[in-house]
Amino acid sequence: MRPVDVRKLKYQDKLASKRRRSLNVKVGLISIAIVVILAGIGYALFYAPWLKITSVTFEGFTSGHQNDVRQVVDVALGRKIFGISVGQDIFFLRSGSLVADLTSQFSFIESVSVQKKYFHTLKVIATERQAEGVWCFTSTGSVPDCRFFDSDGVTFGQAIQSSGVLLLNVNDLRVVSASTSLTTVDSRFLEAIQTVVPILANQGVKIKNITIPTDTYTEFDILVDDPALLAGASGYLVKLSLDSDIKSQLDIFRIFRIQKLISGALRPQYIDLRFDGRIYYK
Repeated sequence: MRPVDVRKLKYQDKLASKRRRSLNVKVGLISIAIVVILAGIGYALFYAPWLKITSVTFEGFTSGHQNDVRQVVDVALGRKIFGISVGQDIFFLRSGSLVADLTSQFSFIESVSVQKKYFHTLKVIATERQAEGVWCFTSTGSVPDCRFFDSDGVTFGQAIQSSGVLLLNVNDLRVVSASTSLTTVDSRFLEAIQTVVPILANQGVKIKNITIPTDTYTEFDILVDDPALLAGASGYLVKLSLDSDIKSQLDIFRIFRIQKLISGALRPQYIDLRFDGRIYYK
């Protein structure tokens, strides 16, 4: 057996113990430093005013709509995670989510974007839908559901049923069910109406309103105010169908109007253009 120096063993134990204490101190100091750094980052991100959104600007909204949009933006700014307010932090504000919320909640918005102007400003820019007319849906109730619609047939907002030439009015008398979506109008009739309106306008005929009768699939009536009629005469109906060649029928109507109406020879109750190449009147 080899002899062992006890003093040497004790010295090695002390050296190892000293090294462990030094390592523990370093680990402790590093841990404290990490905690301090994380706390500093957390304070800088969530509590310090450096990245806080203090100004929200709006562009493209009417005053009434801007107030409604502001409420949704305020909800997004007040968002919290585990009790920590993150919504007002310009880094953590989810602009894509805010855009989705605004688009889903407000049908009057055609397009919207949310821009971050570092470090304290949020800018909400939108294009609102432009009303082409008012479309009144008929439900099981006594009061029609009237909404504005744009050139794409998307409905938005509530409107009042009226008759006039300032804004196109469509009275859809077909009863809609509870499952029917009222977010868009009937695209077939819309396309036909958009064909008719400018042609009649070029002929000098003003449209008072348009009616889609009950239980129809193709027909619609246009009540017109025609300056060609004698003074004191009321307007008349123009009957059209989706199955007819609308442009050709309106060209026939133009000729008929020049020959019969402008001369004062006729004061019709209605003019029927539903059949290609033919015109009926009463």
